Amino acid sequence: MQKKADTPSFDEIYKTYGDRILNLAYGLTADEDVARDLTQDIFLKVYQNLETFEQRSHIFTWLYRIAVNHITNHLKRERRRRWLSIMDERVADLIREEKVDPAFRERVVSQPAERKLEVAERAEIVWAAVRSLPAKYRVPLVLSHYERLSYKDIADTMGLSLSAVESRIHRAKKQLIKKLEPWLDHI
Repeated sequence: MQKKADTPSFDEIYKTYGDRILNLAYGLTADEDVARDLTQDIFLKVYQNLETFEQRSHIFTWLYRIAVNHITNHLKRERRRRWLSIMDERVADLIREEKVDPAFRERVVSQPAERKLEVAERAEIVWAAVRSLPAKYRVPLVLSHYERLSYKDIADTMGLSLSAVESRIHRAKKQLIKKLEPWLDHI
């Protein structure tokens, strides 16, 4: 593999960004095993395509674009697969099996057990609402709120204009407010 002089090595990229990509994958899928598989796939793509990195953007932006595209494609495939399997199940069975994803529990280290439970329940409610957003709104919101990326980095990563990112995050927040309204007294 021939890399450009200023391009970091694959090992440097993995050491620097491996945990962040894993966190991103987990944040968008809420499944640790899936997140690890996706992260492995993403870094395989990075390894195979490192020579194509043209240094028009920061390596971080290029890597996140690969990651977001790969994860988004995975989510689309999963949604299609889920719809096909749902069509084969009875509605009553689906309702009985419905569970809220416990992802993104807030960290609470030195709080009383009752408070920890409260915070965990609140996190579950909010995360379930986030997960119910369409991917086009959920991805920029997660990148902004959980990954702490700037709107410009999100725009570069997703291949969108800055105004499109601002609009999607604004719409995501509006949808979240509507979804969380019934829980307002509880969270």
